[in-house]
Amino acid sequence: CCKSDQSMTEKERLEHRERITAMQRMREDKIAKRQKLAAASAHQRWMVASHCIQHEYLIRKGIAPNGARIEGDKLLIAMRDTAGKVHSLQTIASDGIKMFMSGGRIKGCFFGIGKPKGALIVCEGFATGASIHECTGHAVAVAFNAGNLEAVAVALRIKYPELKIIIAADDDHQTPGNPGLTKATAAVKAACASLAMPVLKEAA
Repeated sequence: CCKSDQSMTEKERLEHRERITAMQRMREDKIAKRQKLAAASAHQRWMVASHCIQHEYLIRKGIAPNGARIEGDKLLIAMRDTAGKVHSLQTIASDGIKMFMSGGRIKGCFFGIGKPKGALIVCEGFATGASIHECTGHAVAVAFNAGNLEAVAVALRIKYPELKIIIAADDDHQTPGNPGLTKATAAVKAACASLAMPVLKEAA
């Protein structure tokens, strides 16, 4: 609409808001349809993928497969909700390049390693999560990126109201705003969780 909100009549204002609501609904419907198609494809790909025994990326990181699968020459990481449904996939190439499925849902989805027994640790990346699990024995939820930490932590808090949840933050101290720590802190507050972060040693 070319008119400002203040210059509209009440009828025009109402019609304008209804148009905006309708456009938002159409956009949400398109996103939902893309995510539904992506989920079906992700489930099919995950079911036919081979169980991973070893991969160059795992060797370089010094970690075990921890439930990852193989598709061609790439690692396949399932992205599930708290009910266990696969919504999308992340692929990791031998050189460490990571890709998400086009149109797949990310928000609130995670890759679980281990079974929660007293504590559950939420972190960003697969290699980080695998390392944490192998070092501590605690179950881990890989949220895939800092922006998804809060959604995953809140979803897990709803599923496990009595469980101790720990957010393992990436300390992006060289990035303006330190998104790893900032997003992790927000997740801690939203999910009534605890915060853990790496202690960085300065080079001698």
